Amino acid sequence: MKFSKEDENYIYQIIGKNIKKYRKLRGWTQEQLAEKIDYSLSFISGIESAYHQTFSLGALWRISRVLGVDFYKLCEDENEGNTNTKYINYKCDLCGTETKMPIKVVKHFKNMYELTGNQNLPTFDCTNCDGKLKPTNPMDF
Repeated sequence: MKFSKEDENYIYQIIGKNIKKYRKLRGWTQEQLAEKIDYSLSFISGIESAYHQTFSLGALWRISRVLGVDFYKLCEDENEGNTNTKYINYKCDLCGTETKMPIKVVKHFKNMYELTGNQNLPTFDCTNCDGKLKPTNPMDF
């Protein structure tokens, strides 16, 4: 199943495809990845399937850390050439861990935040400490 870029399911499809790619590059099964991130096999299977399931930014961050890839690489669409991809830098307020996140992903989560009345850019838990990953320059958005 292929989704249009205008469909919110598009980003889930791209992320699922990339998780599968990086998992296979490591030589891991879905079960091995699930075990390493302490989630169920059905969770990983759902992310990688054409019949995606939603997942949190924190879950995606955890997967990127275990796979050893930058967060933004899970969100890249290989078919777009990625030369025009824009990113927002995020940094942990306690340990200083930094990562880049595609603006497309941040916009998606910002829209979800706005549904609950929250007007801030998304933040999420750092996997290295008890800190929060926050945009280093919200004006980049």
